[in-house]
Amino acid sequence: MGISTIDIIRNAIIKSCEQLNIEKERINELNEQNDKARSSLKSLVEFITEIGTTSSDIGCRMGDLNTSLTQINACIKEIQKIANQTNLIAINSAIEAARVGDAGRGFSVISKEVKNLSEDVKHSSKSVSTLTSVIKDNTARVSEVLDNQQPVIDNITTNINEIVESIGIVIDKSLSMKSVMQYISTVQFLNIVKVDHVIWKMEVYKLLLNKDINSQITMHDQCRLGKWYYGFEGQQFSNYYSFRSLEAPHKEVHTAGHSALNYFAAGDMNAMSQELDRMERSSNEVVNQLEMLAVDLLKETAPVTH
Repeated sequence: MGISTIDIIRNAIIKSCEQLNIEKERINELNEQNDKARSSLKSLVEFITEIGTTSSDIGCRMGDLNTSLTQINACIKEIQKIANQTNLIAINSAIEAARVGDAGRGFSVISKEVKNLSEDVKHSSKSVSTLTSVIKDNTARVSEVLDNQQPVIDNITTNINEIVESIGIVIDKSLSMKSVMQYISTVQFLNIVKVDHVIWKMEVYKLLLNKDINSQITMHDQCRLGKWYYGFEGQQFSNYYSFRSLEAPHKEVHTAGHSALNYFAAGDMNAMSQELDRMERSSNEVVNQLEMLAVDLLKETAPVTH
């Protein structure tokens, strides 16, 4: 397999890796939007619940008011009874006063005042009774509205809570998907750097075959793996032993390759051969550590829940 073919394979993997990163960013954006929607819905639930609580309190107050009005009506009826009784007493007193003539004239005036007062009491109590009846009717209507409103509020609250829960599930699944995509993207990148190493070594052999002693090849911190390793994206994996074990053999690959070219230029074929062997051994170690890192990352990848 020639370098050009390997380049085609590498570029295809790179493109796939880039697409995965784009999709991962889209998941991030969608999760942010879902989070905002979930927060808004939670606030709405709190607001509707508060309305429901207020309605319930109003319903209780209406019940208390209705009880008080019933008690007032009972008192009014008693007052009306007393007024009627007083009116009868006043009438009887007036009759008795008329019988005794001038001697009962003063009492007759008082009896008349008592009668007028009892009539006023009857009239006022009747007005109060009418008003309390109207209020009771109105409170009954309000209570009916509140009773009908509460199930609607409860139903809306339940539905919104279900939506919030569903959004939460979507977010959790998206996060799980993002984790898997992150793993695939990283593994794809690790595959890219494996191919890079093959190409880099082939470049060394190509220079030797062409007896090109003037061309330069990259050092370990200049290649794709080196830039990733010492950069932010790579350092986030520094807690893994396999990641930390990459540095020494990777550096050794580049050092040995450079040394092999230098010994070739100096005409020391034996030393060149030894450096090429060292380059190959170190390269195998790099590949092994990359494989171990992929295994470590797989263990940390969140499973997709169903």
